[in-house]
Amino acid sequence: MSFSKVFAFTTVAVLVGCVETSGTRVTVDTHAGEASVFEGSARLSNRVKVVRTTYGELGGGIKKASVTIQSLTHRRQHLQARMVWLDAEGVAIDPDAKPFRSIILDGQDTHVFTGVAPSAKASVAKMVIRENDTAE
Repeated sequence: MSFSKVFAFTTVAVLVGCVETSGTRVTVDTHAGEASVFEGSARLSNRVKVVRTTYGELGGGIKKASVTIQSLTHRRQHLQARMVWLDAEGVAIDPDAKPFRSIILDGQDTHVFTGVAPSAKASVAKMVIRENDTAE
């Protein structure tokens, strides 16, 4: 096999491996005070961990959830995250209203991501984290 064919195959394999869009999901139950983490991306689970989750109420029944994430690498990571809120039946309340927000984690830094419920009907928050770029 010629060098150019090996190079082309390797390039394609690397590019295909970089399109993984699944990520980490953190669910915060504001009634029970519990949080659970679902790792959908093996690569991301080795680079980021959830350190802490907190929740509170702003007034008028509007809930707020905060998730602290920490980088496990010494490299800069470009991530995206958003908070999706669910009602008591588990139905998403306006799931497409909030876009993903960019997060940059340097070294082994931490970042607190906060989301506010769109209405008083919200009882559970789901934070979705995904890679925006590979680590530099």
